[in-house]
Amino acid sequence: MMHPSKDILGSHGSEMEGQNVALCITGSVAAVRTPRLARTLMRHGAEVRVVMSKMATNLITPDMLHWATGNPVVTKLTGEVEHVEIAKWADMIVVVPATANTIGKIANGIDDTPPTSLVSVAQGLEKLIIVIPAMHESMYSHEIIQKNLSILKEVGVQILEPKFEEGKAKIPSIREMSDFILNFSKPKDLKGKRVLVTAGPTIEKLDPVRILTNQSSGRMGISVAKAALARGAEVTLAYGPGKEPEPLGVRTIRVETTDQMLEAVEEELTSEEYDLFVCAAAPQDFKPEKTSDEKLRRTEPFSPELIPTPSILERASKISGNSFLVGFKAECNVTDDQLQSAAADKMKEHDLDLVVANDLMRTGAGFGTETNDVIIVSGDGSRKMKASKNEIAEAILDIFVEEY
Repeated sequence: MMHPSKDILGSHGSEMEGQNVALCITGSVAAVRTPRLARTLMRHGAEVRVVMSKMATNLITPDMLHWATGNPVVTKLTGEVEHVEIAKWADMIVVVPATANTIGKIANGIDDTPPTSLVSVAQGLEKLIIVIPAMHESMYSHEIIQKNLSILKEVGVQILEPKFEEGKAKIPSIREMSDFILNFSKPKDLKGKRVLVTAGPTIEKLDPVRILTNQSSGRMGISVAKAALARGAEVTLAYGPGKEPEPLGVRTIRVETTDQMLEAVEEELTSEEYDLFVCAAAPQDFKPEKTSDEKLRRTEPFSPELIPTPSILERASKISGNSFLVGFKAECNVTDDQLQSAAADKMKEHDLDLVVANDLMRTGAGFGTETNDVIIVSGDGSRKMKASKNEIAEAILDIFVEEY
């Protein structure tokens, strides 16, 4: 019978489906954040088992991690030789938080705790090992600690650098850690490819404090950028004022207005050769003909004249060379047939290779949601998807790989 905590498996995507992760927790106070990390990985499909040092159990209980993962937690090695069994089972070992003591032991082959013993076996089996350090900044800067980290890198251990705040080398956010880990679970079928993505809304100013904009969060475009990076591509992102954080490892150009986004896209497409351009942003279609230099008063009538903004896709289709072009089409209160027809029309109008169309009014679709309900139209036909935005991003890239 499946543990109730495993009901969340794959709820945010299937990127890590079939992947086994051994989470090695050592004695830093950052250990209290590991249940959230474990459950985030599970939500992307991973099976997670936890191995703890004695010091880690002083900071967070094994029962908490048992609940979080739905699997028994190893806190000591017995006749079951757990370190060997789990090392063989795991596809990757994640040491988080990794203390200076643990880093030193791994670098020098000392395995006197359950986590370090597991890592030693895993290294011999040539398994992927990820280390996420946490300690005081002065300790992290110590010459010997840096030497030990260099040793780990030389033998193929992947290091996620800490964030330096308040004199401490802290583990990154849950999202940053999970993104880093997810990157190693993807096929590298985009290695050597260059990808340009637009994401988020744009704004157009009415006066110094008021703007025209929309509710786009930037999540769809960010999902595409992250997925392309994880599959080995070199990714550039032109990003409006969205709510999603900038993705690690992606070169990001911040813009505000539609004109600025167009300028960024023109600069990239004319100065670099891109294999794939995904226009996932929701730029404003109109802007005020004139912007007031002073704050508008509500006591004074105001009827702004709106003029169309330039079409980024129209311009991109003329200057993109051999790039595979992907556009998005948003509609409201239409049928699937109407949505597919609108996508086909947009594909023809701008000479696109693929269009993703969605109805913003449907449940679980549109701006700010984790999921979307779309019809994808490409040269090979069409398909309907109701899935997470991460999964839709992967589907776009799969079609690019197949058709480019």
